Amino acid sequence: MNKIKSTKGITLVALVVTIIIFLILAGVSIATLTGDNGLINRAKDAGEKTKEKSATEKVQLMLADYMIEKYTGTTRTLEEYLNEQKDKGELNEVTNNRNGTITVEVDGYEIIVKEEDLSIVSTEKTGGIRPIFEIKTTKTDGTVLAGDETEKLVTINITNIAEFGENYTIEVKDSSEKILTKETNVVGEGQASYIINKSGNYTITVTATKDGITKTTTKTENITVAKAQIAESEVISTLKTNGVIDIVWLDMNNNVISAPISPANYLGGLTAIKYDGTNWVEADKTNADNSWYHYEAQTGTSDRKTSNWANARSTNSNAYFVWIPRYAYKITYFNTVDNANAYRTNKNSTKGVIGYSNIEGIIAVEDGTEKLVTGSEPTNVTGRVQTSQYADYIPHPAFQFGEGETGVKAGIWVGKFESSGSTSEVKITPNTNSLKNINVGDIFTACQSVKATYSLTSDSHMMKNTEWGAVAYLAESKYGRNGKEIGMNSTNYTTGQGDYVAYANESTTGNVYGIYDMNGTSWEYVAGVLDSKLSNGSYYNFTGINSKYYNAYVSYNESKKIKGDGIYETSTTGSGSTSWHQDYSHFVNSSGPVFVRGRCLLPWHECR
Repeated sequence: MNKIKSTKGITLVALVVTIIIFLILAGVSIATLTGDNGLINRAKDAGEKTKEKSATEKVQLMLADYMIEKYTGTTRTLEEYLNEQKDKGELNEVTNNRNGTITVEVDGYEIIVKEEDLSIVSTEKTGGIRPIFEIKTTKTDGTVLAGDETEKLVTINITNIAEFGENYTIEVKDSSEKILTKETNVVGEGQASYIINKSGNYTITVTATKDGITKTTTKTENITVAKAQIAESEVISTLKTNGVIDIVWLDMNNNVISAPISPANYLGGLTAIKYDGTNWVEADKTNADNSWYHYEAQTGTSDRKTSNWANARSTNSNAYFVWIPRYAYKITYFNTVDNANAYRTNKNSTKGVIGYSNIEGIIAVEDGTEKLVTGSEPTNVTGRVQTSQYADYIPHPAFQFGEGETGVKAGIWVGKFESSGSTSEVKITPNTNSLKNINVGDIFTACQSVKATYSLTSDSHMMKNTEWGAVAYLAESKYGRNGKEIGMNSTNYTTGQGDYVAYANESTTGNVYGIYDMNGTSWEYVAGVLDSKLSNGSYYNFTGINSKYYNAYVSYNESKKIKGDGIYETSTTGSGSTSWHQDYSHFVNSSGPVFVRGRCLLPWHECR
C-alpha cells in the first residue's frame, strides 16, 4: 500500500506548543485590557474625563452668558442667575459658600465658581464627604487675644475627621498666594497650627478622600495682627536705597484688571496719535491692532524698550500729551542692587528683601519680622485695592483729584515735553526752547489756561508732586524702563533733546512713546509747597485756591505719611544725592518753599 502524506492536521506536540502560545498571548491580552493601566480602565478614565469636560464646559457657557449680561447692565447677582438655570433644569443644585465662591452641581460633578472674576476654581465628582473644619485664633501661648498682639496662633480643627480617618491635607496661603504651611496625612485630632505676624487674608484649604472621591473645603479668614513698630531713627539708613516698584492696573472701583483703562473715552478734545516711523499720525482709538498704545511689561535691561504709552495731541498740533492710566503700586526694598535686579528678572527671587512701602506704611523687615516705621501710615490715599491678592498695594493718590466718587480718575494726561511758548499761549512740542524765568504763580495760571487755549473739556493744571510721582513710578516699573534711569537731556533748554527720535533714551519708555525732559533740560516747578509758606507775595499764593491743586508739606520726616510722590519712599534723607540712581534730593525749606523736580546742569538762577 502506498502511504499518502496528509497535508492537513497537526501533531500532538505541535498542538501542545500552540496551546501554550495561545495561553501566553491570552495572558498578555488580559493584562493589557484589565491592568491598572489597561485599556478598559484607560477607556473608563477617558470617558470620565469627557464627562467632566462636558460638565465644565456647560458651566463655562453659562458664565459667558452671565458676563454678557453684566456688560449690558444687569443688576442680578451670579447666584440669582445660576438659580434661574437650576429652575430651568440645567443645573441640579446651587450653593453659595459665603467665601466668594458658589458651588453648582451638574451631571454628576460639583463645580466651584469664583464670584469675583467668574473663573472655575475646581471640578470634582459628586459623592464622598466634604471636610468640615473650624478656625481658632489665640495668642501663641493659647490664651485670649489682646488688641495689641503682634503674633497670633491659628489652629485648624477638622470636626468630621472620623469620616475620613487620617487622610487629610491642610494648606494655608497668605494674600500673595505664598504657602505658609502644608501638612499631609494629618493624624490625631485633625489639627494643624501656624503662627502669623502680619495682618491680611489667609486662605485655608482642607482636602480629604473617601471612596475614591476627593473633596476640598476652602475658607478665607481676614486676620488682624498689631504690627510691631520701630522708630525712624532705628531704621538703617540703607532701607530705601534700592527699591523695585510693582504696578497693577485698576478699574474705577479699585479692582485689579489685566490691562489699563483705555484713554479712548477720556481724550477730552485731544486726538489719538501713533508714530508711523516718520511722523505722528492719527490712530484708531479703539486700538484694535495695538498700534495706538501697548503698556508692555519689560524684562530686559537695555535702554531701548517696547512699552508704548498712549499719545494724543491738540487739534493744531501745538500740544502733545501722554496717558498715565490708573494703577496701584507697592515698593519692595532690597539690601543690594543685584538682589533688586534679580527680583526684576524673577519675582520669585526675594533674596535680600529688607522692607516695603505698602498700604500699611513703610515696613522694615528685620530677622524675618516686619515692623512699621512709626507714623508712616498713608494720609493721602483714598480707598484700598479690592482684589485680595493685591490688598497691600497702594492706589496711587494721583488718580484721586478732589473728594468722593467725582474725584476718582481713570488716568491723567501729562505734557509730553517741557512747556515752551509763553504764559499766554503754552506749547508742548519738541525742539523748542523751554519756558523759564517766570514766577510760580504765573506757572500755575498759565497751566490752567491750557484748557481754554486748546478747547479741552478736561481740567488742566500745574502738575502736583504726587502727579510727578505717578509718572516717575510708572517709568521706574516694568511698564516703563524697568529700573533703568531716564537719560538726561543735556541741551541748553531744547525740549526733547532737539531730535527726540534719536534721543529716545531720554523718555520714560526708552522709545518715542514716552514723556521727555523729566531729567533735564531745566528744573520743573511742581505744585508742592512748604505748609508754612503757602503764600510768598508776588512769587506765588496757594492760600486762595482749592487744596486739590497742590500738595502741602511740613518736613521730610513728616512726608513719610505722603505716598506716591517720589520723596520719602525713594530717598534716605531730604538733601544730598540720597535718592534712587544717586539722584539729588531737595526737600523744600523756608528759602526754597516750592518743590523742583528733574535736573539742570547750569547755575541755579539759569535753570528756573
